[in-house]
Amino acid sequence: MVLYPPRQVAVLLGLLLTACSPTTEPAGGTDGPHPVVIALPSPWAGPNELIAGGSREDQDIRDQLLLHLFEERPDFSTGPPSFAPDLAESVEWSADHRRATVRLRPDVRWSDGAPVTAEDVVWTWRAQTDPQVGWRYAQSKERIASVSARDRRTVVFAFDGVYPAQMSDLNEGAVLPRHVWGALPFDRWRDDPDWFSRHLVGDGPFRLAAWTPGESVVLAAAPDCRGEGCPSLERVVFRVVPEAAARIAQLEAGALDYVAGIEPADAVRLAGTPGIRIARFWHRRYDYLAWNLTREPFSDRELRRAMTLGIDRQALVDALWRGFARISTSPVPAHVWAANGSFEPWPYDPSAARARLAALGWEDRDGDGVRERSGRRLAFELAVNGGNRLRGDTAVMIQSQLAAIGAEVSVETLDFHALVDRLDAHDFDAALGAWNIDTSLDLWYAFHTDAITDGYNSGGYSDPEVDRLIEATRRAPDAAALRAPLLRIQEILHRDQPYTFLVEPFGLDAHRERLLGPEPSALGSFRNLSSWRLSGD
Repeated sequence: MVLYPPRQVAVLLGLLLTACSPTTEPAGGTDGPHPVVIALPSPWAGPNELIAGGSREDQDIRDQLLLHLFEERPDFSTGPPSFAPDLAESVEWSADHRRATVRLRPDVRWSDGAPVTAEDVVWTWRAQTDPQVGWRYAQSKERIASVSARDRRTVVFAFDGVYPAQMSDLNEGAVLPRHVWGALPFDRWRDDPDWFSRHLVGDGPFRLAAWTPGESVVLAAAPDCRGEGCPSLERVVFRVVPEAAARIAQLEAGALDYVAGIEPADAVRLAGTPGIRIARFWHRRYDYLAWNLTREPFSDRELRRAMTLGIDRQALVDALWRGFARISTSPVPAHVWAANGSFEPWPYDPSAARARLAALGWEDRDGDGVRERSGRRLAFELAVNGGNRLRGDTAVMIQSQLAAIGAEVSVETLDFHALVDRLDAHDFDAALGAWNIDTSLDLWYAFHTDAITDGYNSGGYSDPEVDRLIEATRRAPDAAALRAPLLRIQEILHRDQPYTFLVEPFGLDAHRERLLGPEPSALGSFRNLSSWRLSGD
């Protein structure tokens, strides 16, 4: 199970829409006899991100149709992410940094010929924050006090204070077409989600040419696009292929040109296949084992440390990830600018783990291989979502490793939604999961006390100092003020082990050699789709 903290990309499993009839047809034909074909692991959830949700790939498609004000760059290894102009040409901040004046490009028009204006930006903010729409990332707009149009090309954002994520919050979400989508009242948006595909106009480099729900999405180069940033490819087909093995087989057969998110074992095998290239990049992701601190014996920090000492994370990296990962130490991956490199990962030391458990009174008194204390066996369930072979293999390896220190682990496999429901209800002993981090590095989602009821702190972790430090990061005026509390939070989490941080995996994509220009990154696999071309073009 991979989840995304509130702000960036939507939750991995999307909503399935039932019908679509896009209103525009593209100019031009196909790219020769074989257009570029990209695999989708699940059906596209539709063009309106405020109600559709979906996977990272879903959002990558939307980003080709509807522009953001700015484009976030994947440069957060050296500092907070920077932003390049997209729909906007510039931003100016007031002296107190509480007001941002955004100037729109004069040349951008919707696909029906209407100009993109400041009123579109203002209306989009109203939709993003309207409770009837119920956008799952509306909290990214909570500190924007107002958005107003100074003229047709100038928008003013007013904030309630100064904090590190102001630019990210300003830019979150694409700008939507007010003159078309504004015809449907907000309270009806979720009643008729197909309406938006039937009334779709865009301002991005591609247009939606066809959509067969559950099967495929076809994008065509915008016929009115001119100059830098316009697509080289005339048409791109996104084909739904749910099974990972089928995606790999179709890539090898030439039926697919691009497959995102391949498994390490497939990357090893495909690396030697003529005509196929592997793209490897550091992800924003870390995998973890969450302990439920509201249940005994996991409220005991020393016991959680013993569990971590009993898990051979390097074996997970070597055997399951085939070296395409590294051991994780905190919720800030090691390649991110605010990672704390001052401490080493807890080692794999089963002897030390057994000694710690014995010191806590956990002994195997009846010789059955499982420790007991006060009549209670050291036995628990490890919950994991089904349909993920790598996650299942991780659970089995951990089960075997912890058995060696006297803990009896039962692996409980649930479907994705059932597992999420159990986590939300704090109804589990331990669970495997993964987070794609928010580049603003707001750790509230899983580690603040208030997130136990209002966020994703499923394990019930609570520490007053961590709460204060997280709140300080939300008030920090700049990166320097943000870094110090983040470093300290990581030290405390390393000490307390509410999670056993397992691995930080590489992102792995594969594509045919005929396809030139892909630059997948932690922010998406197809973000630079306009720059892709075919060899020989």
